[in-house]
Amino acid sequence: MKKRIVLGAAPAVLALALVLFLSPSSPAYADDDLPSWLIVDGGGEGESPSAGAEEALLSAGITLTTSDHVSYLAGDGGYFRPEGSLTRAQAAQIIFRLLSQRVPITRTFSDVPEDAWYAQAANTLGSLGVARPGQDTFCPDEAITRAEFVRYVASFFPIRRDAQQFTDVPAAHPEARYLLSARSWGWLTGFDGGSVHPDAAVTRAEAAAMLNRALGRSPDKSYINSAHPVFYWDVSPGSWYYYDVVEASVSHEHTGSGAAERWTSCTAVSAGLADGFNLVDGWLYYFDSSKNDIVRGASVGTFTFNALGRFTSGNEELDALLHNIYLDNTTEDMTQEEKLRALYVYTRDSFAYRRRPPYPFGVLDYMEEDALRILTTGYGNCYCYASVFWYLSRWIGYDARIVNGTVGQRKSPHSWVEITFDGVSYIFDTELEMSYIKKGQPVNMYKWTGSGWNYIG
Repeated sequence: MKKRIVLGAAPAVLALALVLFLSPSSPAYADDDLPSWLIVDGGGEGESPSAGAEEALLSAGITLTTSDHVSYLAGDGGYFRPEGSLTRAQAAQIIFRLLSQRVPITRTFSDVPEDAWYAQAANTLGSLGVARPGQDTFCPDEAITRAEFVRYVASFFPIRRDAQQFTDVPAAHPEARYLLSARSWGWLTGFDGGSVHPDAAVTRAEAAAMLNRALGRSPDKSYINSAHPVFYWDVSPGSWYYYDVVEASVSHEHTGSGAAERWTSCTAVSAGLADGFNLVDGWLYYFDSSKNDIVRGASVGTFTFNALGRFTSGNEELDALLHNIYLDNTTEDMTQEEKLRALYVYTRDSFAYRRRPPYPFGVLDYMEEDALRILTTGYGNCYCYASVFWYLSRWIGYDARIVNGTVGQRKSPHSWVEITFDGVSYIFDTELEMSYIKKGQPVNMYKWTGSGWNYIG
């Protein structure tokens, strides 16, 4: 039976807030990187259909492990999907992974197949009175709510009632007592005004942050920054959830707890990527295997990468335009040469020619301005055509260069792009090919044959 968390391509859910937990055995600690919705006050108290279940769990010694910092939430295919919703099946598997001991199954759900990867987890939590009390069905693929996830966690700690209830949690809410207990412990904070949005879907990032604090697990940022123990395309160090995701997805040895936690070793998760360029979701990255991470906020050769690790032109407006052009004109099953051809054809066929004064020879700082000009107006001269294709070829990892020179017997000012393959420089002149086509003299200035380049520029 599979006991791993299966992470499907769950749709992204807008995170309304972060719910925080802290271990009752550890002092509370602040984290300035987390969303700040810390003002809490509130209303009444409620009861749960499973009232008393948690006392039975505690008396039997069934708790969540806090001493062993095992991985309990991982990514899939290089993605963590931090803002995606967490399903009830995934949530059950997480809690099952953290149980201090295995317990006999005395209850099953009618919609949980015996061979389902989450069957043991779901039926175990059902047998403990934690999952879907009083219900015959588990509804494994439904997004679990913030309140229900609180119950999954709070069921393993003593129930307290020495705080005010959240303003949007009525007494009749099925998870009211757990929300109140979490607030009493200081695990759970709310929005300004005292609300908590109990029925909103909990996100995967929120779930990681919640459990880390419930278990007294505080990421060791210094260790993580030096070791880079795990990599996900969609989790950058600049995100509020970065360190919590690493804490949740990397098994590690440690000393201390809460704010005093210090990692001593870890079982790093290899990204399985070779050094070099990677095109992911229409963005170009450079992976450095020595750090198990992409290059961020630095340059590799002539390529500059921003804080997210994405190749950038240096202009956010231009980056957005280039990204959309790439997505609209290529497919993931194309080879790099086929993508280059598609972007060449796009540049050749998408704009109208308009004459402009030439730049002085040797001037090569016009690319950004001219690329934006032709992309936003739809017309430009050879400098504009060359600038767009120069950016697009670099967007997919070609170390292209732009040339400002002359052509023909009249030595007319002109601009084009050159790319070197195997030590040989080839000319890519989108504007010249466009002009031949308009004259009724179609020529192929792009001489990739599918097996090699058949002309020398």
